[in-house]
Amino acid sequence: MIDELPPEVRPVAKEALRIYLYRSSVEAWSRLALGVALDPWQRKLVETAPGKRVVALTHRQAGKTTGCAVAIAHTMLFGGETTSLILCPTQRQSAEGVRRVRQYLLKAGAKFKSDNAFSLELEGGSRVLALPGSDDSGIRGLSINGVLVLDEAARVSDELFNASLPMVLRYAKTARVLVASTAWAAQGFFYRLWTEGEGWIKVCADIHECSHLTPEDIERERRSMPAAAFRREYLCEFDQTETRFFNPESINRMFGLDDVLVPEVSLEGNSDEVVHRQGAFKNAFKELTF
Repeated sequence: MIDELPPEVRPVAKEALRIYLYRSSVEAWSRLALGVALDPWQRKLVETAPGKRVVALTHRQAGKTTGCAVAIAHTMLFGGETTSLILCPTQRQSAEGVRRVRQYLLKAGAKFKSDNAFSLELEGGSRVLALPGSDDSGIRGLSINGVLVLDEAARVSDELFNASLPMVLRYAKTARVLVASTAWAAQGFFYRLWTEGEGWIKVCADIHECSHLTPEDIERERRSMPAAAFRREYLCEFDQTETRFFNPESINRMFGLDDVLVPEVSLEGNSDEVVHRQGAFKNAFKELTF
């Protein structure tokens, strides 16, 4: 179609089509302009429509920060004059999010009005701020019409989450909320959003959906940590609150054993010894004399 146009207008037409493609498709912009190929779950995250809210449950090193940074950078370039915010459990983590946004904006040729470790502002007026998730008082007063990101949200307090949502209320039809985290305890706002959240788009990615890891990588990780930790970090399973501190695996390791504690009940004869201690308990008491 472009080849049918006069030669002198073809470059202008190609540039107009390129900008239209980049503006309408975050995935295409990320792949072609930034050289960042997104996994399927990341595409769902970044292509979320204006006004939508997403909760993403992913494995460790899945690319949460990458996906959120791509979404913010695209909004800053193509969404008009916007303000976006990154909230993480610590200032260092929030600053890493801004660093990633800066990296993508530089690749895209953006011009900065201001640039520091915790905030960026483009010449067109769009900006992104990074704040730690330790104190909700520091975020009050902000209005977000771009993207609100809560990264590693399972470690962010309920108080901070509750204080952050009103920041997008004024722009509820345009602002997006991206809440992403690896699983943690089966409690808190992130767990409730994942299990009960109505109106939230849910995106899940365990380690088997990661394009940059091989089966050998996964098996090495599985062998290097306790089963419960592997399920939490890589299979998106929340820890039950009653086993966060005391669980069978930890108890067994205390006694140097791997077998599970299973009481045996004898129903034969008239023996008074109806419960036989096995595993850790058997070893723990065998040296005792009465």
